[in-house]
Amino acid sequence: MGLSFPIKIRAMNALEYRIASGVFGATLPPPFQILITDAAGLNGRAFTIPASLISMILGINPALFLPTALLGYLKSAVKVAYLVNVGSSYNTLGTADQALLVHESTHVWKGKNSKLALTYVFSSVLNQGLHGESAYSYTPGQPWRSYNAEQQASLVEDWFASGQPRSGSLYPYIVDHVQKGDC
Repeated sequence: MGLSFPIKIRAMNALEYRIASGVFGATLPPPFQILITDAAGLNGRAFTIPASLISMILGINPALFLPTALLGYLKSAVKVAYLVNVGSSYNTLGTADQALLVHESTHVWKGKNSKLALTYVFSSVLNQGLHGESAYSYTPGQPWRSYNAEQQASLVEDWFASGQPRSGSLYPYIVDHVQKGDC
């Protein structure tokens, strides 16, 4: 199944933002900068991108791809908004699909707290291309920055899904990095 384009788009709602803020504290952008769509990637997978990437992709002359890509990357320092594309989970992020909400919010968090918002996109695409499903696998106990973007998002998602315990092998990553905005 290929990419599906968005039909619906909205700002992150109050319930979703409350859930995400419970994990990330004050290190997320405001909810009006987090746009939820019903678009989906290959095989219906969710994906999150900075809005600056859209202007880079649409209408590119192939001969200008590299200069346009570099300009888009530099423009990602201006962090206007993030598109959280969740496909069929569009209406259930605050209820049945909270773990997905937290996973994708980790990418928003990474974009907001990085010098350049596109950095996590390249990490995600590269690691998924090289490692497939194992791009999401991690072993707790490694330095935070040694994990790729998908491993970090999976780690935060797993901590959330386990009930947000205030102890255990994942909790130090949350308090020492995530809630401090330390990518």
